[in-house]
Amino acid sequence: MALAERMERALNDQITCELSASLAYLQMAAYFEADERPGMASWMAAQSEEEAGHARMFIDYVVDRDGRVEIGAIDAPVSKFDSPLHVFEEALRHEQFVTGRIRNLYRLATELGDLESLPFLQGFLVEQVEEEALVSGIRERIGRLEGNEVGLALIEAELGGRAGADEE
Repeated sequence: MALAERMERALNDQITCELSASLAYLQMAAYFEADERPGMASWMAAQSEEEAGHARMFIDYVVDRDGRVEIGAIDAPVSKFDSPLHVFEEALRHEQFVTGRIRNLYRLATELGDLESLPFLQGFLVEQVEEEALVSGIRERIGRLEGNEVGLALIEAELGGRAGADEE
């Protein structure tokens, strides 16, 4: 079943959004690399890969529904951060933004009677709950440390243990 024009446009916008999120996480990874925090850099790089994978899933979905993929322009991500806490605050804002967009896609699919899109989008909604909780938790833990380098080192080690997307 072919996609309605409005749904196709909205899905294409989501592809662009997912690629933008991937670049934002890659920029955050670069910040942590320069700040000599390889565990946090590795975690952000894995997030970047995950977002690029989401873009690929949306691309495949549009193609499977006989749609035309059109990736939009992507603005440069925020590149200046004050601290690890600031980075994770930005990461949480990104996740909340993506959640809102996917919720809007779900609403649009419902409005258009696009029943085929609902299960596809439901999977992303479930994942976004997990992503927001994860990033929020890290942000809260870092915030409680008030710059304590020993505590940051422990979180650094924990985050460095995350497997990359190709290792999962």
